Amino acid sequence: MGLQPRQAYHRSAGLKSHFRSWFDKGCGAASLLFLFFASTALAADLQVPSKQFPTISDAISAARSGDRIHLAPGVFQENITLDKALTLLGSPDNRSIIDGSGKGTVITITSPNVHISGVMVRNSGDIIEDSDACIYATKEATNIKLDNNSLAQCAFGIWINGSHNPLVANNTVTGYQKKFISDRGNGIHLWNIQNGLIKGNRVFGVRDGIYLSNTSRSSIEDNVMDSVRFGIHYMYNDNNRVTGNITCNSTVGQAMMFSKRLVINNNAMINNKEHGMLLRAIYDSKIDGNIAYGNNRGIFINDSDFNEFRGNWVEHNAIGIAVMAGAENTRMVGNNFISNPVQVLFSWRFSLYWNDEKQGNYWSDYLGWDYDSDGIGDRIYYASNRMDHLMHRHPKMRLLALSPVIQLLQSLETHFPVLRSASVIDKKPAMYPTTPTPSQITAPEKACL
Repeated sequence: MGLQPRQAYHRSAGLKSHFRSWFDKGCGAASLLFLFFASTALAADLQVPSKQFPTISDAISAARSGDRIHLAPGVFQENITLDKALTLLGSPDNRSIIDGSGKGTVITITSPNVHISGVMVRNSGDIIEDSDACIYATKEATNIKLDNNSLAQCAFGIWINGSHNPLVANNTVTGYQKKFISDRGNGIHLWNIQNGLIKGNRVFGVRDGIYLSNTSRSSIEDNVMDSVRFGIHYMYNDNNRVTGNITCNSTVGQAMMFSKRLVINNNAMINNKEHGMLLRAIYDSKIDGNIAYGNNRGIFINDSDFNEFRGNWVEHNAIGIAVMAGAENTRMVGNNFISNPVQVLFSWRFSLYWNDEKQGNYWSDYLGWDYDSDGIGDRIYYASNRMDHLMHRHPKMRLLALSPVIQLLQSLETHFPVLRSASVIDKKPAMYPTTPTPSQITAPEKACL
């Protein structure tokens, strides 16, 4: 039976309405695409210096959002503000130099979607209290991209203050070498950032290499810091990732404080004066595959719990790992403690067990045996004892750490429980290292700047 006239009309009207909706949507999408490509095509390239734009500030004033400003090689003595979505491009090898003449901040960013690449920025003011920096971004400066720049003689190198989604990649930052390290600013300073990526930067001679506070869902990857106070300094940051970074010849490799749910993996801390990695009030985090080599303390744990340590390599530190408080729920398995005169410095009234049902850790001074050849020692390992505490109090005793007398006293403490103090205990010590020797150990000098 065919459609009645009214039904036919409504069906026809519905089809027309559907077609018109599809057509309108299609035209709307096409219009957006047209506007996008038109705006891209209409983006201008402004050359500085030129007859029309003798200074960078002249080009910024004339530019529209989306334009690109190209800097020729040479020195531009200016302090500029990027208040539009512009791209600022330098010449190859950072030969386009913006010099702040020692006054204030050299480049201030107040707009979203700014991109700065290939520029040398130098000679900011040196007043730390005024946040003088080579590059300073306000909270309005979201989605900015700073890559392949060189920054020198900066109070703060890059300071990003409250914006979201920044990318800071492959920059080189050098601080004021003539100032005491405590009077310098940080190389890369981030406050209240979300979804940031800080990757592949090289930072030398500043106060803290990379400083983060109140920052979440961000990643710090493959950066190298040398001759700074703290390589990476964390305060009140949650749900972040710290991976593949290297800190050498500094006071502390990584100072991680008051943060939760971090992933800290594959970092290297080499030849630092105090700590390779310092953990203070760190919770619910995974610390795996890191290297602490040649530091005073390889890893320092204070009031940090519910964390998992796995596959870390701790070698040739004066003290391998120091545990001060709050680590009773820490899981420590599959790690390697090698040639540390004091493997564990332990300050607790009761013992901790660093093994699970299947494995423990590798200790280079373990003197046990493996009758069933399963790779696990048949004798329990006590990682710290009274002699360790004496050597910590009297560092000169470390010269005798491998002497027969010290070894005998340690053995007596192991065999006579009445002499034994609270200790880290490994019931399943590995007979061999649990992971291959890292390349940073075989050639540590090549890892640093």
